[in-house]
Amino acid sequence: MTLIEIGGVVVDTEKFGFELDTNAVDFTDRSSNEDEVWTSNVTLISLVTIFVGLRIFARTYMMRKLFLDDVLILVASAFTIALASVCLHATKDAGLGTHVWMLPFVTAFDTVKHCIQYLFVCQVLYACAIAFTKLSIIASYLRFFQEPVFRIAMHVTALLVLGIWVTGIFVTIFQCQPVAAAWDFTIRDSRCISFVDYLYASSAISVTLDVVLCVLPWPFLWRLNMPTKQKVLLCLLLGAGAGACVAGVMRISQLYTLRSIDVTFRSVTCLNLSVIECSLGIICVSIPPIRPLFIRVFPRACCKDDTSVQTPLHKIPRLRRATISGDHAERQADAMEAKASGEMYLGDDSSLECQSPSRPEHYAGEVRYDHSSEYKT
Repeated sequence: MTLIEIGGVVVDTEKFGFELDTNAVDFTDRSSNEDEVWTSNVTLISLVTIFVGLRIFARTYMMRKLFLDDVLILVASAFTIALASVCLHATKDAGLGTHVWMLPFVTAFDTVKHCIQYLFVCQVLYACAIAFTKLSIIASYLRFFQEPVFRIAMHVTALLVLGIWVTGIFVTIFQCQPVAAAWDFTIRDSRCISFVDYLYASSAISVTLDVVLCVLPWPFLWRLNMPTKQKVLLCLLLGAGAGACVAGVMRISQLYTLRSIDVTFRSVTCLNLSVIECSLGIICVSIPPIRPLFIRVFPRACCKDDTSVQTPLHKIPRLRRATISGDHAERQADAMEAKASGEMYLGDDSSLECQSPSRPEHYAGEVRYDHSSEYKT
């Protein structure tokens, strides 16, 4: 048992899950991580807002419809922004980014207690953001793919994601009996699990699921009837979430900092990586839906090989269905929402691909769709 005094309160450091070696603590260190918290979180809030905003704009302006994966990513972005906002608020209210020994002596213990409470709130928000991001990816896959084996795998993965999400929230809240013992180290006769050990296990499972969601679609995508270059690009776009996997692995490597007595300072890296992981996941899965909008705005840059595309943005039809009347327009709308004619549904609006409105074959007879405008080069 190791007892130390924080703000006039004697604390048993075994409650942190380790024996404190005071010789390993540099009490002369006066550095601060507060600027790092503000820089990273403000930047990530801005990026998430921009990418999700462009995604929703592309859906509502060009498709005039939001899909389930769009709704789920909106929820995930809300939790991610809330997570980043809580981190920012903790720098002012709970000393986040400041060494424990630099806190006012009289209020140091209460400040550390508030910081740990913020960490628990952050863990709940993180679990929600990660879960809804994964569910958004799964929802988009289920909308794209019709292979029974793949769909079964996605439903099983969704159940695992939901299980980890619910378990994570439950364990975070009820890790100690009584509940307040998780942050109030003066409570006697309390019982707590090793919460950091649980985070190691749950985070490892979460990263494994990220890898599965990145890699599992590749064999099915490779069967598509399209040039190899487009197949490679498609696999890379859907595998872009590997950036979130890397952030998740780095976060695992920093979980030990949550056991430090200097939790207000040492936990910053882990928190920042949590926000980075959530943000990268949202940004990566939002790139394909944004691509048709990019093609619409920069048709020449996206379609260098198509010399027929010379129409300025303000003269391009908002939706090609506006140039088709009667049953053809209805069939086009239905084709966007259903995975008809036996083709893999891989995009949202092939009319936004680099095609000239003057080509008669796009309007005569039965309308046929490529459905890969989000991914083609």
